[in-house]
Amino acid sequence: MIYEDEKLGAAENVSFVDSVVRGSLSIAILVVIMLAPAITSLTLFGLTQLAIYAGLTAFIGWDPIYAVMKQAQPQRSVQSTATVASYPRREVPADSKAHKQAA
Repeated sequence: MIYEDEKLGAAENVSFVDSVVRGSLSIAILVVIMLAPAITSLTLFGLTQLAIYAGLTAFIGWDPIYAVMKQAQPQRSVQSTATVASYPRREVPADSKAHKQAA
């Protein structure tokens, strides 16, 4: 879902919940980096990059990967694909037998 900031005119493509999850993930990865006793330099570099990416996208509310994937997807119609059976409704007078039995 895309939200547009009225003040800046910038579009956000990361929801609030997604930002919270990304921020928490970033903090958790940084804690693992600091507490892990033996970690290789390549793993340290990869985890640091992942933590920075998750933290920045959570902070600014925009993810470039989401933006590219959104453009690559074909446009779908607004209609839902779920089928809902609709039955005709009829009004029942308040003094009818069916209404009195239900009460």
